[in-house]
Amino acid sequence: MLRNAFQIVLLALATSLLSGCLSLTPPKVAVESIEVIAVSSEAMAVSLHGTVANPHASEVRLLEFDYSLSVDGRSVFSGRHAAEMALIPGADRKIMLPASFPYAKLGWDPQSLPDTSRWSMSGSLIYLGEGVLAETLLDMGYRPSTGMSASGELVLQPPG
Repeated sequence: MLRNAFQIVLLALATSLLSGCLSLTPPKVAVESIEVIAVSSEAMAVSLHGTVANPHASEVRLLEFDYSLSVDGRSVFSGRHAAEMALIPGADRKIMLPASFPYAKLGWDPQSLPDTSRWSMSGSLIYLGEGVLAETLLDMGYRPSTGMSASGELVLQPPG
């Protein structure tokens, strides 16, 4: 049974490479900035902003972002966000990935938050190419993905 499954996968991959249905170049994801969008006495909500581009010669469906956020070297958020969009060849779109975390995860006192803090994020984007073969591979559990990572400075309080 395992041998039959292996043969099916091998045949599907060979067919896709010959027909060009399976794209070898993944979408390009770039996270450029982070923005504080809400604060409370116990927690903060932020938004990661970036772009995703389709270098393929055919349409690509973006399925899901899976990502983690760290602040001051400590993991504060891990989650998923539905991408639910299709990109035509050569297109790019803005993305916004939400995250929130309690100050307690960082040992911060809500009454005296730092002005700035270092952040980093990493994750992946699950996507799907066009065609029946791409759908079949997805049904068989093959979920193509591409990685992403970024870092920078989180401004918590405006200067002045």
